[in-house]
Amino acid sequence: MNWRNKTILVTGATGFIGGRICERLFQEGVVHTRALVHNIQHAPRIARLPIELFPGDLMDRESLTRALSGSQLVIHCGLGIGRGIVGGTTNLLQAAESAGVERFVHMSTAAVYGLTPPPGSESEDAPLRRTGDAYCDNKARAERVVAGFVRRGVPAVILRPSIVYGPYSAWSTRLIEALRQQRLSLIDNGAGACNTTYVDNLVDAIFLTLENDRAIGETFFITDGEPNTWGDFIRAHANMMNPKPSLPTITTQEVITRYREEPGLWAGSFKEARRLLLSHEFRLMILNIPLVKQTFAPLWRTIESMPPTRKQRLRSFLGNGKRPHETANNTFIPNEVDFATQTGTVFFAIDKARRILGYEPRVDFSHGIKLVGQWLRFASFL
Repeated sequence: MNWRNKTILVTGATGFIGGRICERLFQEGVVHTRALVHNIQHAPRIARLPIELFPGDLMDRESLTRALSGSQLVIHCGLGIGRGIVGGTTNLLQAAESAGVERFVHMSTAAVYGLTPPPGSESEDAPLRRTGDAYCDNKARAERVVAGFVRRGVPAVILRPSIVYGPYSAWSTRLIEALRQQRLSLIDNGAGACNTTYVDNLVDAIFLTLENDRAIGETFFITDGEPNTWGDFIRAHANMMNPKPSLPTITTQEVITRYREEPGLWAGSFKEARRLLLSHEFRLMILNIPLVKQTFAPLWRTIESMPPTRKQRLRSFLGNGKRPHETANNTFIPNEVDFATQTGTVFFAIDKARRILGYEPRVDFSHGIKLVGQWLRFASFL
């Protein structure tokens, strides 16, 4: 298929992956690219390109019909919230079926096997099971919807990338900020499997699915094909910074023990509510109410004028001391999502993508990280 001469619709075009797809389509000489845009204020990255911006929403079937009129190919990177992941994918597939599209590329995720994929999920043949995580389970449901439309004759392909990084990626910007604020610890010295996927490797795989009829109805893991760990990923970002931040370590057992020490739902909710009510941020917001400002401002000024040691004693008495995510030696306790993500042991195989698509990652991890560092400096994150 000569896909460069086709009209291609990209959903999720204002996001990290979708934005890069639009840029690469332009670089490839595609002259009929359409972007489904939910909020035009989020589109500055792609608005500079000679592409058509179609206002729309995955939950608005009429807008999808308009965007798909005359489109031959669809690259679906749009997400949605909760069950909107499933509903939006269903709506788009129905509109694509009616429009008679020639290829539908569905961007799924390796997280369909959970935030901590179980051993045995290294290949695409592993059955999908409920994980208990809303995002993971809804992405799995969306895959089943795609499979159902394939049986109805829609020429769809499913791609499962994992940790997609590159310029504009929140994986890198959030990580740099966490390192700067010393809100990160290496779990088990960073030994967990980090299935990196440089964004241009993923876009290469997308283009291969557009030109290969053997891809129809198939599902592919897409990664860099390297056994990178979270320690590799995190240290690579830390090495970009000056001064270089410290990287404390914590064991899996220490994290689990700390979780068990956390208060239950009601006690934990009360504790966090109390912390919020006593916070500086809440105080600034509530002082915008004239009556509150007149009543409590003198009290807060009195507290702020106290010596530091006295203020700390008062905070401890009110239960607003050290945050629960820190240990006595300031080692950061990761939240449940980060802990689950960074303690996996499974490296996803890309043998199927190599065999059927001819996929070969052309940007290795060392070069990808170098490109990320250049962008982070350009964007003033470093």
